[in-house]
Amino acid sequence: MWHLRFADAILCFYNDWINSMIPYIKLSQLHIPEIDRSEITLTIGKGEIVGITGRNGCGKTALAGYLAGKSRPEAMGKILINGLDTYSQLDREKVQRMSGMVYQNPKETAVFDNISRDIIFGTENLGFEPAKTLKRGNFYLKKYKLRSKKNSTYQMLSASEQQRAAISGVLITHPEILVMDEPFSMCSSEDISEYLKSIISSAHKKEQTVIIFSKNTDVLKLTDIQYELYDGHIREVDITGLDYIYRNKNLDTINSVKVVNKLCIDTFIDGKSGKADVGISLRNIAFGYDDRLIIDRINYRFEAGSAYKIKGGQGSGKTTLLKLTAGMIKPYEGEVLRSENTKAGFVFEYPDDGFVEATVLDDVMFGPMNDGFSKYKAREMAEAVLSFVGIDKSLWTRRIDTLSFGEKKMVAVAGAICLNPDFLLMDNPFAGLASDSRRHMSHIIEGLCSEGKCIIITES
Repeated sequence: MWHLRFADAILCFYNDWINSMIPYIKLSQLHIPEIDRSEITLTIGKGEIVGITGRNGCGKTALAGYLAGKSRPEAMGKILINGLDTYSQLDREKVQRMSGMVYQNPKETAVFDNISRDIIFGTENLGFEPAKTLKRGNFYLKKYKLRSKKNSTYQMLSASEQQRAAISGVLITHPEILVMDEPFSMCSSEDISEYLKSIISSAHKKEQTVIIFSKNTDVLKLTDIQYELYDGHIREVDITGLDYIYRNKNLDTINSVKVVNKLCIDTFIDGKSGKADVGISLRNIAFGYDDRLIIDRINYRFEAGSAYKIKGGQGSGKTTLLKLTAGMIKPYEGEVLRSENTKAGFVFEYPDDGFVEATVLDDVMFGPMNDGFSKYKAREMAEAVLSFVGIDKSLWTRRIDTLSFGEKKMVAVAGAICLNPDFLLMDNPFAGLASDSRRHMSHIIEGLCSEGKCIIITES
């Protein structure tokens, strides 16, 4: 009998060895729309933890959708996932059932506004028993520190909490392949370390394949191997040599001049070019959600020609304070006073929340046309602003839904600037941008301040 057992062991070892030699995921000469001459060839083994980076607009989000089976590749090129050809509708549906994808904008895939209900939707959709679904839901609410927010809507959560809820909603289904598109762009370095290490540790135990798209070095350094999408191709890369990746800063690195509640308001450009009598004053304002007080009697004044940064921990009320300052929501107590005959522009953290038109140029033109300018004049203004913020002319006629997250963010900034506001308020404008785009955003802010405008931003 011993020789039969020995033969079985040899056969098992041989099968494992053969399986390890067969690529679990194989991309052959894949073409990505909107990326000229793109031809991506890559193999990924089962259980690998892969990091993929690249500049804004290089095709990361499109590739993520292909790898998760969410979209069909072009006629040119091929993707095989565990032997399934995603060009086939039937095979692609099988890939969708075995994979999970975390999108950069958590609200993009939310089915229910209530986060507890939304997190467990995936398991319900897969036919899990109610008791098992509820148990898993409670586990992920606790693991990702969302138990106190279980009855909240997405609008009541901070950006980091929204991302953690989206991650929970995918992990709860235990997918064989986990694809994540900038999943921690709104999170602190500490959160990235805690949550991503846990995800990777679990993946190693389950032999789960994880593919993470990111420009954040805190994320990429935890993966087994890193690739870069560059000029329509993909290559293995040493991330320390890339000039566009970034690392999240910690709260204690800022030099704040005013601390209100748990928020720090830092004047990072103290301008002299603004009008002395133009500003926004917060007078004893208070605001909360349900029975929870978020903003408690804040007094502050924002002056023209200067730039301010609102910083704080997760759920500290940064976005809420920004919206109060912009007049988008009203305080429970106190008042927000803005100089007469002045205008404010607002850029949302997730730019899709603010778009009105389908194409880049039409959306940037919308504000001036709504203010009564002719179509000819509005187009002239929009083209000038698009050039100012550095958006390539080849993108002006593109549909916004075909752009990368970073490109969308710059279009949103252009749309707000085209209104010629006295005050420009931007919610986390640097999040999701490569280092070179972050530097360009800083130059835009400096230029606007030199024109006497007041800039107020939040930053995680």
